[in-house]
Amino acid sequence: MRLKSISYVEWQGTPQEWRLEKMSFGQRMLIVGKNTAGKSRSVRLTAGLARSLIGAQPPSLSGDYVATFDQNGQEYIYELQCRDAEVIHELISIAGKVHLKRDTGGAGTILAEKIAGGQDIEFQVPPNTLAAVARRDTIQHSFIEPLFEWASSLRFYQFGGMSQGNLAIFVNTGQQVDERDENAVVGIFKEGLKVFGQPFVESVISDLATVDYDIESITLAPPISIRFSPGGPQVVSLNVKERALQGITDQLGMSTGMYRVLALLIHVNFAQFKGSASSVLIDDIGEGLDFDRSLRLIELLRSKAKKYDFQLVMTTNDKFVMNHVPLEEWTVLHRPASVVHVRNQENSKTAFDEFKFTGLSNFSFFEMNAIEMNFDGIGEGDDA
Repeated sequence: MRLKSISYVEWQGTPQEWRLEKMSFGQRMLIVGKNTAGKSRSVRLTAGLARSLIGAQPPSLSGDYVATFDQNGQEYIYELQCRDAEVIHELISIAGKVHLKRDTGGAGTILAEKIAGGQDIEFQVPPNTLAAVARRDTIQHSFIEPLFEWASSLRFYQFGGMSQGNLAIFVNTGQQVDERDENAVVGIFKEGLKVFGQPFVESVISDLATVDYDIESITLAPPISIRFSPGGPQVVSLNVKERALQGITDQLGMSTGMYRVLALLIHVNFAQFKGSASSVLIDDIGEGLDFDRSLRLIELLRSKAKKYDFQLVMTTNDKFVMNHVPLEEWTVLHRPASVVHVRNQENSKTAFDEFKFTGLSNFSFFEMNAIEMNFDGIGEGDDA
């Protein structure tokens, strides 16, 4: 199942109201906009919906979602409205037919597929619980499963927030590493090595070379640049051997940019080998990297998205990144007040198409406010 669009509003009808217009999603997508336009917030709220749908976080204090998906050519709509951390409205509609509906109090109806060839039955769930979570049942309500699979396979990474200070202490508890945790890099690398062996490591090393980091090996070992008290817990870090250096560089000694690339590529390769990511969202892609490596990383990710058929969504306000990504993959956000306006090739085709004939760089499109000049008075889907 592929996410087609999402719209969102929180604290509706109050001075705190903040609204994201309907934002469509392509297979490869770059969200651009000035600072505070809503780039990071838009990908965070998308990831937040996914976390709620797998039961990893409770309903929001106040937030209304409408998410549209493509499920084998059918339009799959999920609606969610929350107030005071309780669900007041929830709906699943597939090809125009309501399969699940509940309102305030937790009572609702749901399609039971194995009863009388498909019959709506009543249910009751706690007001602070999503019915899509509580009523998940692959026999009677199999239509919920694609929504769960989308949510559980979404990966969200804050490129500028990947902290190289997150080391690991391995304890044999049998608990699996959370592959959705962007800072569980050491644990994910260990799991990748265990399950997929050296081909997993070689794939990460190959990708690092594409981004111009020439690495001979990646290992898990105690960090070299710090020491811990004798007899204490065994602390482990990612250690790399750079071809140009005689010694080993542990993750605490790496440059910030190098660690972020290494961490992201470990995540992406693990998901790639496991086949577990349908959507990859990356906030502030290239933050802290030099011009050349930033472009190399973006091109690598775009090629992987195409080859392995996952949805790639990145955010930036970096000039070099904007110039490197084709304009047709852009989504431009503009927030004059509390409403985030969304413009892209789909709803502002004329503005995008006409700019291509100017011969100017993509960044000039952003710099000259080519879209912002046309925001006012344009309805959803209208051309400028």
